[in-house]
Amino acid sequence: MDTYFHFKPDLQRYKRIFLIAAACLFICLPCFWATILGNDSPIKAMDKNSQPLHKKISLEEALNTAIEKNPQLQSTRDQIDAAIGSLRQSRLYPNPVLELLAEEIPSSELGLNQSQNLVGITQPIITGGKRGLGIKVSEKSKEKNELERDTVLLAVIADTKKAFYKVVADQEAFSIAKETEEIAKGIYESEKRRFDAGEVAVTNVLRAEVELSKARNSLSHAEGDLQNSIKELQTAMGIPEETVDGVIGKLLTKPVELSLPELELKMNNNQPLLKASKKNIEIAETQLTLEKRLSIPDINVSAGYKRLSLENVDTVQMGIEIPAPFFNRNQGNIQKGKALSKKAKSENQSVYNELLFQLKKNFNSYNVERKRVAEFRDKILPRAEESLKLIEKGYKEGEFNYIDLLDAQRTWAETRISYIESLKNLNLLIADIERLAVTKIGRR
Repeated sequence: MDTYFHFKPDLQRYKRIFLIAAACLFICLPCFWATILGNDSPIKAMDKNSQPLHKKISLEEALNTAIEKNPQLQSTRDQIDAAIGSLRQSRLYPNPVLELLAEEIPSSELGLNQSQNLVGITQPIITGGKRGLGIKVSEKSKEKNELERDTVLLAVIADTKKAFYKVVADQEAFSIAKETEEIAKGIYESEKRRFDAGEVAVTNVLRAEVELSKARNSLSHAEGDLQNSIKELQTAMGIPEETVDGVIGKLLTKPVELSLPELELKMNNNQPLLKASKKNIEIAETQLTLEKRLSIPDINVSAGYKRLSLENVDTVQMGIEIPAPFFNRNQGNIQKGKALSKKAKSENQSVYNELLFQLKKNFNSYNVERKRVAEFRDKILPRAEESLKLIEKGYKEGEFNYIDLLDAQRTWAETRISYIESLKNLNLLIADIERLAVTKIGRR
């Protein structure tokens, strides 16, 4: 007789057990991976302070990042640390020399019982104020390094601003290229419909297709320029390996009128490169004074105790050593110091002339570009936009033909691109003038 067991499962109960097991597995699996694989775990802990790399940044964020991470600027900070070390070393006084001497030790009896034993100390005495001059040279060298750091800081800020403005301009150019491509696409589709309706010749369609291809090619070129500008900005900021999607900001469109005498005065008073050049003159003159003082010999003062073992007598010894400067009076280094002092003065004049030339050149270019921007902004661009709107309206109503529309569209795009290019040049000049005159140029 066969026996059968009839089993009816409780599906609701097993469903609850399955859900509980799945939840436990979901919670425990990351811990399991982290325990077994350690740093190789595919589950990475999220840093609460971490920020996404893919983002658009402002000018302030770009400048803060550049000041913190630019390697050239960090190098100047390290140079200042080195100068601080040199200054600290120059303030240290020469160490005394300890002397232990045993003389006339008999060969038959090794030891100090039958010898003459000396314990002495010799201290170099620096004369002629040479130590003070050496400290002064180190102090001025440290100050020069700080001014060079400020010069690099200004250059990094200017380079970051210029790279930022290029990205802003290229973003605008990309937007214009994209809008132009959309217009060309609309014209092409319109001409194609009109051709299908028998209203225009096939040449209109072909020409519209060519213009659409040109617009797409320009769009691709604008996108490439934008990516290159972003890479340049990342390099200026010191983060070439990170990813930036773009920037948030606008180009300065209404800058103030500048005064060249005021800019020259600010440059003379505030430019760290010019101050560093003047500091080189001070260093060279101080070093020349030190070289002249080095002809004065230093003195070695010594004192000691000497034990005459055979005579059983204790003696005291004292002495002074003064080198006789008969041959070496530091003549060569003095001549070298004089030449370096003259060289520092010539370099200072050269630095001033170059800075003044750059300032005047950028000032003149600024005025030209400023007028050009105003002309574009107030006259050319509004007229080009108005002309395009009128011709687009007339084209739809049959008043203008395809060639008129094409010319208006091309003129509008070229005008806007030229305006953006002029704005970019103006903002780049502003960044250079701010660097040279160590000032801030604002809006009207």
